[in-house]
Amino acid sequence: MKFQLLGDFPCKGGAMVIPVGTMIEYAPGEAAARVVASPWEAGGQFNGTPVPIPLPLNAKALDQAAYDQMVAWYTPISDQLLRQLQYTPGIQPRT
Repeated sequence: MKFQLLGDFPCKGGAMVIPVGTMIEYAPGEAAARVVASPWEAGGQFNGTPVPIPLPLNAKALDQAAYDQMVAWYTPISDQLLRQLQYTPGIQPRT
């Protein structure tokens, strides 16, 4: 599952901020997601960094499995919350 942050993501009590645009991967059953690419850093400082789950609502789902995982993380989900989930074209949103 792949996600892209559409805003900064403070984690570890604010001790670390993962910047907007960062690409994150998550595999079901893992205790944390991980950073795979950040457009704002040279040398891959964040690459492989564990990211707490659930990811924030400003994490854009880049595939259907990622969208379905966002829905699962935020279940029970209201219509208002469902409309806040971000996803790329081609993904079938939950109705």
